[in-house]
Amino acid sequence: MLAIERRQKIMAMLNENKSVLVPELAKLFNVTEETIRRDLEKLEKEGLLKRTYGGAVLVENYNVDIPFEFRNATNIEGKKQIALTLIKYIEDGDTLVMDSSTSALQVAKLLKTKKKITVITNSEQIVNELKVFEDIKVISTGGTLRNRSLSLVGPIAENTLKSLNANKAIISCKGFDIEKGFTESNELEAQVKKMMIEIADQVYMIADHTKMNKTALVNIATLDDVDFIFTDKVLPPSQENAIREKNVEIVYC
Repeated sequence: MLAIERRQKIMAMLNENKSVLVPELAKLFNVTEETIRRDLEKLEKEGLLKRTYGGAVLVENYNVDIPFEFRNATNIEGKKQIALTLIKYIEDGDTLVMDSSTSALQVAKLLKTKKKITVITNSEQIVNELKVFEDIKVISTGGTLRNRSLSLVGPIAENTLKSLNANKAIISCKGFDIEKGFTESNELEAQVKKMMIEIADQVYMIADHTKMNKTALVNIATLDDVDFIFTDKVLPPSQENAIREKNVEIVYC
């Protein structure tokens, strides 16, 4: 197993359990404890965890800009399940605008089952995923590449989006709170997502359970701005009622 794959799995375990122990990780990955300590040290430098005596705990700072490869390993099964449900809402001939989230990428992987689809995206990963399918037209926003997120942002991306229209926006967020709405940790990413919402007739917001009741730095949308929320765990009745009162449909996946 490559070191990056091992660190991805460590982060997935941290997101699930909130803490890990060095001896257990060493046994699980069949490496020395010193190797695990080096992994934890590198992840701590990324701001993703805090080392403790004998292990590490998750840093739950929702303003940390987590690299794509670690986000992609978080709640992967939940994201896949959401994608399997959301793809049923996509019709042949749709024009979609999709952000650079790992959740949107899971939906993109299923688009080959549809016909005459147009995809507008600022995601390098989605462009690479769809480039081989002749029945899918892909429009890249262009812009400045952010290496941590593999996304295109900035004035070029925003101006491209301003000139286009879409049936449906498929985007995700860093956090969702009933009062504060949907939030993102990076201002440049947030601006692109806001523009995607503006140009779409319908907004499909993906918010798996790891995003719920959390608030990041920048607001990208309120409940009034979205039409559907796709999530993987049932919300408390009070939250569900507050969402439905805004005429937003909750889709449990």
